[in-house]
Amino acid sequence: MRIAHLIITYTDPVQTARMIRRMQHPDFDFYIHVDKKVDILPHRFLANMPQVYFIRDRVDVIWGGYNTIEAELRSVQEIFDTNREYDYIHLMSGQDYPIKPASYIHDFFVQHRGHEFLEFEHFDDWSADAYTRIQQYHLTNYRFPGRYYFQKLLNRLLPSRVSPVALEYFGSSMFWALSPTCLRYIMGFIRTNTRFRRFMRLTWGSDEFLFQTLVLNSSFQKNVVNSNLLYIDREPGAAHPNVISIRHLPDLACSSKLFTRKVNMADEPLVLDRIDELLVQGEQQWMVKKPAVA
Repeated sequence: MRIAHLIITYTDPVQTARMIRRMQHPDFDFYIHVDKKVDILPHRFLANMPQVYFIRDRVDVIWGGYNTIEAELRSVQEIFDTNREYDYIHLMSGQDYPIKPASYIHDFFVQHRGHEFLEFEHFDDWSADAYTRIQQYHLTNYRFPGRYYFQKLLNRLLPSRVSPVALEYFGSSMFWALSPTCLRYIMGFIRTNTRFRRFMRLTWGSDEFLFQTLVLNSSFQKNVVNSNLLYIDREPGAAHPNVISIRHLPDLACSSKLFTRKVNMADEPLVLDRIDELLVQGEQQWMVKKPAVA
């Protein structure tokens, strides 16, 4: 069971290194996409770590813009271009952290081979603004003076946008662990459906619904587990999750998830030490316990 962990990051490279060290495993490779707007030099030392590779085709990631999807697709393509065989590609951020030992994570994927992991809700149930993400014009991915005035004008003068492909839309967190076969399907769909790709470039937060929508409208739907394997503390309606702190430790200790986010060493300098202690203390127990679906 070989896994490529794809880390899309713009944050602390020291924290990224710590995460990778905690996840070291003979069957785990790490591919790092550093946001193009960020100086890559402080991250370069990560290439000296075992089984760590940098994504060369970097993208300027814009929060809420289609460029996040572009970064994911280009990174996955580079992983494919290595011709290394993987059973899963797992999308992470630089602010994730394992809450299970690497061997447990590996065994989890072995025992759940054939499943696709991503979190989803139907747009009808997801959020009040779900449909506005696709029905209104969003110029988030573009940078020019007056873009939001122009965006407001477009939405006032033009009718609601209609998806060029008849799909049921689903959304949730952007993170996933998918098989290469599933990812090839997604990438092929996007690249061959030009009108759909243009349509998506004018949506908002496509990283939170594009993968879910395509997978749940495909034959891969029957293999989907509704989980991104992450413990996340997010207030209802909040744009960002809460930073993981000492108060979360009891929940992390009993969680069935494999990872947590959002971790910030600068804000919570002791929390990673405590998580590491939990990993060491529980390692023997987790080694003999059959992983459950998170």
